[in-house]
Amino acid sequence: TTLTLYITPGHTPGTISTLVPLKDGNQRHVGAVWGGINPDVGRNGVRYFSGMPETFKTWSASAKRFQDIAAKAGADVYLTLHPFYDKALDKLHALNFRKPGAPNPFVSKDNLNRFLTIIRECTEAQLARISS
Repeated sequence: TTLTLYITPGHTPGTISTLVPLKDGNQRHVGAVWGGINPDVGRNGVRYFSGMPETFKTWSASAKRFQDIAAKAGADVYLTLHPFYDKALDKLHALNFRKPGAPNPFVSKDNLNRFLTIIRECTEAQLARISS
């Protein structure tokens, strides 16, 4: 199994996001793991960027880049490091009752695209707010 890693700064300068090949029975999928949720992780400690404008610009650009990468790779599963962001625990529970041939609750190109769009749009809105 080969994981493909991408540097997607924003959470920290060295944040890594990942594409993961997956299988559900005989169906192949591509999972995408976004590497960092909190853009101001350095606020109470190490200063990673010169200020919040740079943080938001960097994070937004990384989200757009990874969104494009994921789309080109055909990513259709959003995997998160924090299960409350994508209701992963609910999806795991649903898998226990999944009937043969029923869709996998983790598979959704739309969920991944929406998540990365929200990240990008929220950082752009924050940048506009602090720049005005």
